[in-house]
Parts: sequence; structure tokens; C-alpha cells
Amino acid sequence: MKFDIIKPATRQFVAICAAAWTLGCGNNASRAPSPTAYRWPDRFGYRVDLVAQAQRDSQLLVRYEETRVTRFLVREDRYVVASDSVLKTVQQLGAAPVPARYAPEDTLAYYVGIGRHGELSRVELGCDPAVPACAAALPSAPRLQLRRIIPRLSAWEAPRGSSWADTLEFDDVARPGGTRGSVITVYSASSDTVIGGAACWVVAWHSERRAYGPGTPSNPIAPLPPVREDGVTFIEKGRMIPVFSTWAGVSVASPDLRAFGATASGYRGRAYLVGSALDSIFGAESRR
Repeated sequence: MKFDIIKPATRQFVAICAAAWTLGCGNNASRAPSPTAYRWPDRFGYRVDLVAQAQRDSQLLVRYEETRVTRFLVREDRYVVASDSVLKTVQQLGAAPVPARYAPEDTLAYYVGIGRHGELSRVELGCDPAVPACAAALPSAPRLQLRRIIPRLSAWEAPRGSSWADTLEFDDVARPGGTRGSVITVYSASSDTVIGGAACWVVAWHSERRAYGPGTPSNPIAPLPPVREDGVTFIEKGRMIPVFSTWAGVSVASPDLRAFGATASGYRGRAYLVGSALDSIFGAESRR
């Protein structure tokens, strides 16, 4: 069974945001403007946890879980981005969890340019295109995944309550299972807080992904159900780098899931900077 990670529901987002907010996040007295630029180190990484599920009405049909560490290493004027410690399981109704198959991009490295405002550019696969795994990998995968962790900052100092938008376009239709479309994300400067003893900016965001995939001979371009997502990112003031992100999304079930009787699908995720205070909390939890 094919099970995509772009799919639990919004009420779970409320729960994980509440948990994040209470992990040492209590000081909202200072309400400074949003940050305007990141300071990227030569080497850093994020531990990422994902949970996705599909259901028929209120009955859970499939549950998918994934953990990984996404590492960044500077190479000239770009970063080499690669995943390690990838663990993936899938559990169908009435069955025990079993290992899920790996996608080609799980084992490949990418070159990615990351700008001072979070621009993601010059994305290239770091492998030989003649290798089957490289030929099957989706070039847009790192941009779509990293946008949840690295908010696109405003070019100016945005006061609390203001908002700005970013559009990320992708086109993978030349690859097996690939789609084309765009993700429009609206950000807002929320407030200041303290997380793990460090002062942070809080950036809230909402995105909508609209995509099209190969259809039938009579309708070669088939629209896919839109995916709406909400998230919150904490950016540490001292280091000027995101230290924690949490997000959740929900959509109508995709055609492959509807074939199994699913009516809706949803997911939630979180990412925390390796070596940060949250890494010691959530990392220990993930390894148990």
C-alpha cells in the first residue's frame, strides 16, 4: 500500500502547540518585532518526528510514524543536506506496526542554498542521475520539508500582529509519482517567549498546498485535494536560528487512500535543533 506523508486532525495541532508552549515558554512580557535575518552555522541538524493517519469517518485505518535526523554541512556556498537514523513504520487496522519502505530521497544527499531570510535555492541532488534511486528521487522534497522548519522571514522588521507571505513552487511530474503545484504560506509575527531558558521569537504560519498530478488520457492533468497546514516556529534570538517547529495538517483522502475506504487524512510533525534544550527532552522521548 502506498501511503504519503502529506496527510492527525487539527485538534491534535492544538494539543502539540499547547505542549510546546508550556515547555519553559512563559514570558510574553517583551513583544519585540520579528527577526529579519538568520545566522546559519557551518554545521547543524534537526531531529524530526512525523505521525500521519488515514481514517474512515472516525475509524482509524492506517497510522504512519517516522523519525529522522536531517543534517546540514556547509560546502562552499551551499549546504549538503542529508538524513540519517531514519525509522519508518506503518500500522493498518487490526495489525501490528511493520517497517515501511524507504523513499529514494531518504538515502540521498541534496545541495541546498539557504539565504539570510530563509530562501531555499539552487536545490540539486548530490548523486549520479544514472543511478536508479537518484532518477526516482523527487527534487522538490527538501524544499517542501525544510519550509516547515525554516520560516521565510520578512525582508523588513515586521511588528507583532503583522503578516507576510511566501510562495514555493515545485514541479516533479517527470519523476514517478511526482506532482506539480505551489505552497502559499502566510506568516505572522506572534510574540516573544522563553523556551529552554533562551529568548525566542515566535512565528506562526498557515499554508495551503495545491498540486496536480498525471491523470487519464482524456484528462491529463488531475488536481489533487488541497492540503492546509498550521504551524509555529521558535527562533532563538541569541543564535538567530530556528530551534523548534511544530505543525499539523488535514485534507480529504487522496485517491489511493480512498481506494481503501478512507475519507480523510491528517498528520502532525515537530522538529528541534540537535543539541538544544528541546533535543534533550524530545530526543530522549523518541529514543525510548
